[in-house]
Amino acid sequence: MGGGSGIIGSLVLMPVSDICPVIGPDPRTALFSRMAQTTNAAAVRSDENHLGYPGWRVAAVCHIGVLTGFATVFIYSFSFMVKPLGQAFGWDREQIARAFSLAAISVAIFSPFIGKLFDRFDPRKLIAGFMTAFGLGMGSLAFLTPHLWQLYANAVFIGIAGTGTYQLGYARVIAAWFERRLGAALSIVVAGSGVGSFIVPPLVAHLLTVYGWRATYLGLAVLPLLVGAPLTLVFARSPKAGSMHGPARATRGEAAEGLTWQRALGSQSFWLLALGVVALSLSENGALAHLAPMLSDHGLRGRDIAFVASLLGISSVTGRFLLGWLLDFVKGSYIAVASLLAAGAGMLMLAHAYSFGAAAPAAFVAGLGGGCELDLIPYMLRRYFGLRSFSTLYGLVYSTFAVAGAIAPLVLGHVYDKTGSYTGILNGFCTFTLVASLAMLALPAYRFASYESARSEEVEDTLLSSGASRGI
Repeated sequence: MGGGSGIIGSLVLMPVSDICPVIGPDPRTALFSRMAQTTNAAAVRSDENHLGYPGWRVAAVCHIGVLTGFATVFIYSFSFMVKPLGQAFGWDREQIARAFSLAAISVAIFSPFIGKLFDRFDPRKLIAGFMTAFGLGMGSLAFLTPHLWQLYANAVFIGIAGTGTYQLGYARVIAAWFERRLGAALSIVVAGSGVGSFIVPPLVAHLLTVYGWRATYLGLAVLPLLVGAPLTLVFARSPKAGSMHGPARATRGEAAEGLTWQRALGSQSFWLLALGVVALSLSENGALAHLAPMLSDHGLRGRDIAFVASLLGISSVTGRFLLGWLLDFVKGSYIAVASLLAAGAGMLMLAHAYSFGAAAPAAFVAGLGGGCELDLIPYMLRRYFGLRSFSTLYGLVYSTFAVAGAIAPLVLGHVYDKTGSYTGILNGFCTFTLVASLAMLALPAYRFASYESARSEEVEDTLLSSGASRGI
């Protein structure tokens, strides 16, 4: 008894550091140490709020990529080429415009398939390859002959290659880099097409005036070949598996991968998003395609119409940045409601605008709402379905947007030819958009969303694993 008391007394008097080798490390100390390491790792990921985070550099490169891709270089240059091609080969405007439709239809058809490639392989290399092919397609237009089939073949090729150069692939890269600031990052990327709308038209006009249409096509080909493709290949890298950069759930097993596209198609969330996209496309693209003649019929002068169109573009870019930033702080379904309400109400106001004073604010409101769709689509897909089939689903949704956008101008043109007015059909499209905005309130909570929940799960896993190993 006395010997035992002596040993106990000695232990009481010994420093804790000397006791540990005798009885082993304190389980609580090890547990708290692992929790601290987990918290530090989460803090590293949270540096998305700092400009030094490497994902922001990737977002800037993706912005330039979109600016030099199909959504900008082909779209915003095409209308400038209608007259030169008609004068050179005797083609009428309907024949030339058919090439634009073929390119757009090609994008709509191939988006889901190319999206699937982005989900399976490194997006950076694929985008660079598509960008190179797109640049070669644009350059080949400089060698057109009077054979109309050559123009159409080039248009289909440019549409297929261009599918890999718009936001589809770049959004996949960004979604792997960001969690907390995903909305802001996506807004930077998709704004590339908006910024391009200010750069490409004056560039094309200058090249046409000085060098002619063939040299202009060669000049446009330089943008994807020497700017977009190399920058993408070198800098648009996805975060490495297991790195501290990117979403916290990026390497947490099957749950982090997200849903298959088949399961996503069976969900209510997917079809609600598709409904919103179709409604927005009908009202937005229908009105935009006929904006100039509609406002001219309402008595506005050409200069005022041009200003209204410019204001629409400026507010669209503003909307992308503003609503993209808000997505990181406000539930996406509320942003979707606000976007659809603004777009529908703005377009409805434009349909009834008979003066510049009425058309200008209507265009600003419509642009704010319509500019958000390119941010909102990838953001919501990432939140509801994860990264597993992200690009496949993006391609499917974008196809519905493109098909609705192709149908709406035709319907408006047909109705105008029959009735002599755009007002009735635009009332219908805009009302559909306003009703669809309310349907967005039925969207459930995010499935693959929370930075905070991911961090909490890591701490919880640490507690459980430490408790199991220590028997506590």
